[in-house]
Amino acid sequence: MTIRNIWFEFDEWAEPFDERDVNADVHFDLPDGTRWCASFFTYQNILTLAAKNQQTGECLSGQYFYADKPIFIDRMRKDSIIAAICDILKEGTPPDNAFTKVSD
Repeated sequence: MTIRNIWFEFDEWAEPFDERDVNADVHFDLPDGTRWCASFFTYQNILTLAAKNQQTGECLSGQYFYADKPIFIDRMRKDSIIAAICDILKEGTPPDNAFTKVSD
């Protein structure tokens, strides 16, 4: 399936980031005209967030982490994200199982 009009949150960031330790949203359109959002987290970023939460007391001091429909990835790179989205769709997963539909 072809992805159209993809937007990467990290394109808006002024500062460089560690592609192995970050999370970001991605918005994209599918050929049927529907719009979707996906939240990507690197594996390392989950550990970083847990350590931060232990310090700040958030999420019961790091006892849990919550994100709606997170997709975990090794590196926050455009090619990796596009490949992951395409693979999820190719496998026949209904888009709303992995992504959040954005209303018009």
